[in-house]
Amino acid sequence: MAAPFSPDSTSPADEPPRPKGARPLDASVITGVKYLTRLYSLMDSLAPAGCERDTAGNRQLLYSQYAGLILMGLFHPILQSLQALSEASELRKIQKAVGGPRVSVGSLSESVRVFDPALLEPIFQELFAQLPEHLPRHTSGPSDAQGGLIPLELIQRLSAADGTALRALPQIVGAVGSARGAKWRLHVQFEVHREIPEFATLTPDETGGDDDERSVLAQNLRSSRLYLLDRGYERYQLFTAIVGSQSDYICRVQHRNLCVTKTLELSPAARDARVISDELVTLPGVSHPVRRIVIQKPAQGRQRTDKPNSDKIVLLTNLLDVPAEILAALYELRWSIELFFRFFKHVLGCRHLLSHKPEGVMIQVYCALIAALLLTLTLGESVGIRGFELICLFLQGWAEEDELLAGLRRLTAPKQKRS
Repeated sequence: MAAPFSPDSTSPADEPPRPKGARPLDASVITGVKYLTRLYSLMDSLAPAGCERDTAGNRQLLYSQYAGLILMGLFHPILQSLQALSEASELRKIQKAVGGPRVSVGSLSESVRVFDPALLEPIFQELFAQLPEHLPRHTSGPSDAQGGLIPLELIQRLSAADGTALRALPQIVGAVGSARGAKWRLHVQFEVHREIPEFATLTPDETGGDDDERSVLAQNLRSSRLYLLDRGYERYQLFTAIVGSQSDYICRVQHRNLCVTKTLELSPAARDARVISDELVTLPGVSHPVRRIVIQKPAQGRQRTDKPNSDKIVLLTNLLDVPAEILAALYELRWSIELFFRFFKHVLGCRHLLSHKPEGVMIQVYCALIAALLLTLTLGESVGIRGFELICLFLQGWAEEDELLAGLRRLTAPKQKRS
């Protein structure tokens, strides 16, 4: 399938003057733009899926077409409903791009019952495998945290685990007559070093049991990772499972009375990082050594009298030899997954779901993750809102390739040199 609105190539003479401080137009950037034209050809392998029971050959909406329309909606902010996607499917250029005729709202809504979201996993993994181990960085990021205090070996192992709630559009809930099935939780393991998701799964929200975020993580642990966890993951059995999987953890926990076996001396660097205590403790039912770090939060407004420990951050970890100030700096990098969720919801448009069915929700999630990887491959680094807007304009036909390249160069040039 042809890519939508593919701009013609421009000659070097047509290229606009390079902004002062911008990186040169090299082969990696040119190759990156080509990833964008793969948005819909990636879905070719999905075409036969869901047709097994269609012995009469009557099925017109193919999985590849459905996924292509969902991907299109992610890069076209006005296409934020099934009705909008249905209307857009009447346009000849869009039909050519996604490889199919006009699609009704009913077909878009009901077809997901026969489309297996797991078939998108190989596409996600294919793109993930194409990412370089060390992304070139032109702006500050995790590797620059704390002025280079954190060893690169630790940063490269960081996985921030967290979940975020997803909600169906109110009109979808009203159409099915109930809020049941309209609430979901997306669980993500986020590779902090490259600022990309490395694993994602979906469960019903607020149901507990096997769908609880701690249970989901325990079932999907990976080796050689350093997990950054917030208070929702405080479960001693989970800590044991992480160590058993040959990984490590740093988890923020509630302040509890624990048996202290040794108090460690604080270095000047640790005190400068606002560390107020460093202790070895024992946890009930946990056999591996555990360390507790308590950090004073920066003063922010009025201190709460009903929660005397609200001005402190308490961390538990199995890392015994890492300096306390580095542990404090590592935990601060959890913000990267929060930024990703904001990008996922507010930039990629996944605040609202296009389907209330689990298959439709997961297809939308996979398409959004694929879009995020495509954006990273395009720039060779994480993409901000301005870069995403430029790419959307390119795919919509409003920006030529040379204009897109020039804009991306400006955005990826070092801040102090941008003009």
